[in-house]
Amino acid sequence: MASVAMAIAGAVLNAASFTGGNYLAKYLAGDNGKAALDEKTRHDKALEAYHAAMAKYERERTQILDWIKTNEEIKEHTQTNFTNTDYAFKLYNQAHPDQRLTLPKEPKFSDMYQPSELIFVGSGALVLGYAAFRFL
Repeated sequence: MASVAMAIAGAVLNAASFTGGNYLAKYLAGDNGKAALDEKTRHDKALEAYHAAMAKYERERTQILDWIKTNEEIKEHTQTNFTNTDYAFKLYNQAHPDQRLTLPKEPKFSDMYQPSELIFVGSGALVLGYAAFRFL
C-alpha cells in the first residue's frame, strides 16, 4: 500500500516538475530569449530609477537635517535634545506654521518594480524539487 502511494506521489511531483520546467523554459526561450531580455531590461531600469530616487531622498534628507542643525542656535525655542525626528518636525511646524518642514517620502524598490510571474513559477519548481528530493 505504501509503495502505491509513493508511486502516485512520485508521478504527481514528476508531472508538476516537468510542467513547471517546460513553462519556465518556454518563457525564457520564447522569441530567441527576448522575454528574458525584456524582463532583465525592465528590472535594470527599475533598479536605476530606485537608486536615483534613493540618492535624491538621502540628499534632501541630509539638507533638511543640516538646515535644522545650523538654525537651532538661532531659534531660542528649538530644543536640542529631540529623540525623534518626526516629533521634532511636529514641534517645529507648530511653532512656525508659515515655514512647514517635512521629510520627503522614502522611496521603496517595490514602488519601481513588480516581479513577473516567472519568479513564482521558478520558486514553485524549486520547492517541488526539494520536496521530491527530501521526501521520496
